[in-house]
Amino acid sequence: MDSMDNLPITYLSFWDVELENLPAGLFSKRVLSTAEARGILTEARSSDTLVCVSREDLAAPYGARARQRHEELCAVLHRHANIEMQLRDFFGEDCVNPSCVAKVTGRSRLLVVDCNYTLDHLGSGCSDRPEPDADTAGCRDRNDLLKMKLAPDSLQFHLFEQISDSTLKSPGLVGVA
Repeated sequence: MDSMDNLPITYLSFWDVELENLPAGLFSKRVLSTAEARGILTEARSSDTLVCVSREDLAAPYGARARQRHEELCAVLHRHANIEMQLRDFFGEDCVNPSCVAKVTGRSRLLVVDCNYTLDHLGSGCSDRPEPDADTAGCRDRNDLLKMKLAPDSLQFHLFEQISDSTLKSPGLVGVA
């Protein structure tokens, strides 16, 4: 058997975990460093065991905001973590891979990328617009005032893995829940 056959499936989700993803038994959740997450994703991609999933239907006409959020996080991962992800990674042959297919088992794990948003006080989304005159200043688009942007320094990588009975019997494993 090839060593690639022993690699677990790595499911990747941006932000979301569903109860359906987690096993009925014990599991662990670890926060990974950027380097650890990059290594897991690189290995999974090269071994064709990476499956990106989304709670949102990124292909739906009403999913424009979800698509934009995913694209923004892909760009932040590339620029700030040297992790190459693209929106198309979340699509299977016929549709977006729904997050309910991600199951944490003895042969699969779930890596969740999380981050925060901050208010963009600089109004970076409106620099191409002319300044409003005094008569229209009060009618300025409220959305410009509420622009949010990803905070790259808040990136976190959470790895969910199933804990087997043999792991529980290992010496030195205390307080796992």
